[in-house]
Amino acid sequence: MHRLKASGLSSRHVSLPKWVNPKDKITQWNIVRGDKVAIIAGKDKDTIGEIKSVNRQTNTVIVEGKKLAKKHIPMQPGAPEGIMRKEMPIHYSNVMLLHPDTQVPTRIERRQVEKTLDDGRIVKRWARFVHGTDVEIPKPAIKYDDRSGEEKFSTSPEDALKVTFTNVSADAPPVPEDLLRELRNPYKRRA
Repeated sequence: MHRLKASGLSSRHVSLPKWVNPKDKITQWNIVRGDKVAIIAGKDKDTIGEIKSVNRQTNTVIVEGKKLAKKHIPMQPGAPEGIMRKEMPIHYSNVMLLHPDTQVPTRIERRQVEKTLDDGRIVKRWARFVHGTDVEIPKPAIKYDDRSGEEKFSTSPEDALKVTFTNVSADAPPVPEDLLRELRNPYKRRA
């Protein structure tokens, strides 16, 4: 609270994160961004959604398109009537992971899995399993960006090289020597 006042902000404009007692914080999270989960309590009970973000400080997750609240904003083309729908956080205990085969909400357990590589090394990792079975729940692939391959590399490397490096030789430094001498600290000790 005091940090907000010191920076000249009011707590009415910037909401503070909900405080969670350290003994109540979840230490081992089994739900990650991109998981398919079932909501088991609250307004959207018995619905399925994808985890959009995870907040480990407040033990909450945001599920895409679930627990929507109305937020009043200035009129703009995206919200012509001045009301925007926003996803609100859901407590970690109110969501359950889905069974990978049956898509039914299930309890899970964590186990350490050993894998032997081709060169003989043994790699250990923690994995999520359906409780009481040997069915592993895979972690979702990380989504970096939604651009296709053509959009990522719209400019060819040759065109970029032509435009970026014009009249530059590899043997001369990029900045003139006399300018470097002028910018150097004269009080620095030389070894």
